[in-house]
Amino acid sequence: MSVQSRIEDVLAPLGLDVGFSARHLSSGEVVSIAPRRLFPTASVYKVPLMVEVYRQADKGRFALSDRIGLSEAHRIIGSGVLQKLGGGLAPTIRDLAMLMIVVSDNTATHMLQELVGAEATTATMRRLGLQDIHVSLPMPALFAHGYGIPPVPPPTYGEMLAASRERDMDLAGLAFRRSPENTTSSAQDMAALCAMIHEGKAGSAAACADMMEILRAQQLRDRVPRFLPAGAVANKTGSFRRIRNDAGIILRGEGDAIAFALFTDDPTALPRGNSATLGRRNAQVDLAMAEVGGILWEEFGAGRR
Repeated sequence: MSVQSRIEDVLAPLGLDVGFSARHLSSGEVVSIAPRRLFPTASVYKVPLMVEVYRQADKGRFALSDRIGLSEAHRIIGSGVLQKLGGGLAPTIRDLAMLMIVVSDNTATHMLQELVGAEATTATMRRLGLQDIHVSLPMPALFAHGYGIPPVPPPTYGEMLAASRERDMDLAGLAFRRSPENTTSSAQDMAALCAMIHEGKAGSAAACADMMEILRAQQLRDRVPRFLPAGAVANKTGSFRRIRNDAGIILRGEGDAIAFALFTDDPTALPRGNSATLGRRNAQVDLAMAEVGGILWEEFGAGRR
């Protein structure tokens, strides 16, 4: 059975909408499912944002060692630790990039996106030849549209927190739309961006090496890297209601790497809140993504089968 068939057999029974692309970098071999279909990226968009942070640092706009003071206006709900820490803390820009990637810190992300700009990030993707990566919404707007509250003026941390506790997500809203007006990407272009970072083509050689170091420090390893050796995957996950994504580089050895992106949208009607039903369904999707990672590790690429 081919790698393509094995991956399809893992994902098809779940009834997910899938965008998937994987490329064995040395041989050029590709396996994919709807690779150009746009999906909401959720936190996977933090990879292109990191690329823009390093680009602007290389241009001399700021140094990665510069510090940004944490203010109340920076706090964002969801993943991460900075939202719960005291005001006045001043991490370096590189610290913020590390937090944004390895624990998917939304507050760190907001601070960096304010620093470099969404439009500049999208423009850099175009210069890299990536037409499908759209960084369109700041973090407060993403959560405002996600919970159906006014995005202007930007909601406060308290307003976002209250909405997340009192409302179900607005699945018909902009935060779930598959268009450039939302922060979206195809699997093909996100995998290509990860390959560029690994190959030193997404910025300077030093910048790409440091970005790879950050991606390899990832602590969220319950999807594609789950069954693979420690340190063998440099990746970034993304999660939102219905959305469970992962993208990065599988590192099997010198000259043997796989760039991948796996985006999923789950149409299953699920109760709001942290119910057992929701938890079990998310665990099923995560397990399937881990099985895809195992197939890629064991079988994909010239000479593996």
